Amino acid sequence: MKKLYQLTFNLVLTFSLLFTVNAFGATVKDVRIAQENGLTRLIFDLSEPVTHRLFPLSNPDRVVLDLKSVELSAALEKKLASISSGVLRRLRAGKREDGTRFVIDLSQKAKAKSSVLGANAKYGPRVMVELSYGKTAKLSVPVKTTKNIANIKRDIVIVVDAGHGGKDPGALGQYKVREKDIVLSIAKSLASKINAVDGFKAVLTRSKDVYLKLRQRSKIARDANADLLVSIHADAFTNPKARGASVWALSLSGKTSEMGRWLAQQEQSAELVGGISLDDKDQLLAEVLLDMSMNSKIQFSLDIGDKVLNQMDKVAHMHKNTVQQAGFVVLKSPDIPSILVETGFVSNSTEAKNLGSAGYRKKLASAMSKGIVEAFTATPPEGSLLAWRQQNKNTATSYVVSKGDTLSEIARKNRISIAELRKANTLKNDVIWIGQKLVIPAG
Repeated sequence: MKKLYQLTFNLVLTFSLLFTVNAFGATVKDVRIAQENGLTRLIFDLSEPVTHRLFPLSNPDRVVLDLKSVELSAALEKKLASISSGVLRRLRAGKREDGTRFVIDLSQKAKAKSSVLGANAKYGPRVMVELSYGKTAKLSVPVKTTKNIANIKRDIVIVVDAGHGGKDPGALGQYKVREKDIVLSIAKSLASKINAVDGFKAVLTRSKDVYLKLRQRSKIARDANADLLVSIHADAFTNPKARGASVWALSLSGKTSEMGRWLAQQEQSAELVGGISLDDKDQLLAEVLLDMSMNSKIQFSLDIGDKVLNQMDKVAHMHKNTVQQAGFVVLKSPDIPSILVETGFVSNSTEAKNLGSAGYRKKLASAMSKGIVEAFTATPPEGSLLAWRQQNKNTATSYVVSKGDTLSEIARKNRISIAELRKANTLKNDVIWIGQKLVIPAG
C-alpha cells in the first residue's frame, strides 16, 4: 500500500510539473511604441492569441493590462524599465498565477482602450493599448521598437543625402561645376559637423560618386532609424539671372498621393505607424492612421526647415524667405521627417563660383547643421540624449559599481567626463570597488 501511495504521489508530481511547464505556452515577444500628438500606442507582440483585460487605477494614475496564460520573455523583461514615451512614465510587469500583468504608470491622466490585432505576414497576433491625453502634446518622432528605446540617451540620427551621383550628374553649371560633386562635398561637411555635436550621429546615403534610386535613399534612412532625412541639391535654370538657395518640405498634395502608394503596398505598411500593419484595417482607419503620421512628419519637417533656412540666410542669398512645399519623392517617407535643400543656382555665374569654393560649401554646411541642432534641441525625440538631459537637467542619479566596471567606462556610458565623475564623488583617483554607490551628476 505504501509503495502504491508513493507511486501515485510521484505520478501526480510528474504531471503537475509537466502542466506547470506547459501551462503558459504563449509569450510576449516585444513591446513597441508609437506616439502622435496626444496619442500613445503600445503594441504587445505575442507568440499566439490570448485573452486580455484592461482597466484604469488612480492615486497614482495608471493602467493595468492583464494577459492570460502568457509569460514574459527574459530578454524583454530586462528592457521594460527603459520604455517611456510622452504620457507613459514607466512600464512594469509581474507574473501572476493566470498569466502576466503589465502596469502602465502615467505622467498625466489619459483615456485607455485596447484592441486585438490579428497576425499577418510581418507580425504575429498582437494586443494594442491606446492612451489618449491632452491636446497640446509636443510633436515627436515615433519610437518603433524596444531596440530603439532600450538604449536611453541614444544619438539623434540625421541621414544626409547627396543628390544625384554616378551616371546622373544632376545640373551642369558655369565654370564646369557639376551638381553631384558640389552636393557630395556639402553632404560630407554637414555630416562631419553633425557628428561633432554630442548626442547626434550622421549617416550618408552615399560617400562617393555612385548612383542611387530615389526610393533607395529613403530606405537607407529607414534602415538607420533616422530622425531626419536631409537631401542636398543645386538648381539650374534657363535664365542665368535666377539665383538663391531654398528649403523644401513635402506638400499636402504630395502627401495624398504617397498615402495611396503606401496603402496599396500592404507588405510595407507595417513599418509606418509604430509597426502597426495597415493591411488588417478597413480603408478609412488605415487612411486615418497614416494621415496622422504624415501630418506630424510634415509639420515637424516645416519646423526644422524654418530653422535651417534662417541659418542659411546668414550665409547665402535665399530664393524664398519661407520653407517651400512640393511632392519630391525623396521627401515622401511617411515615418521620417524630411527636408530638401537647394543650395543655389549653378546656372548663375556668382553662385556657381561660390558653390565651387570649398570654403563657401563649408559655411553652408555649418549653417544647416546649426539649424538642425537648434530644431532638435527645442523638440528632442523620446529616448535621445537631448531628451534625457532636459528631463534630468538638475537631477543627479546614482550607480552601484559591479564586477568589471571601470570609472572611465561608467563616465562614457553616462556621457560625462571622468573629471566630473571624480568631483561628484570626491574621488582622489580612479580606484572604485564592487558595491560602491556613485553619484552620477546631471548631464
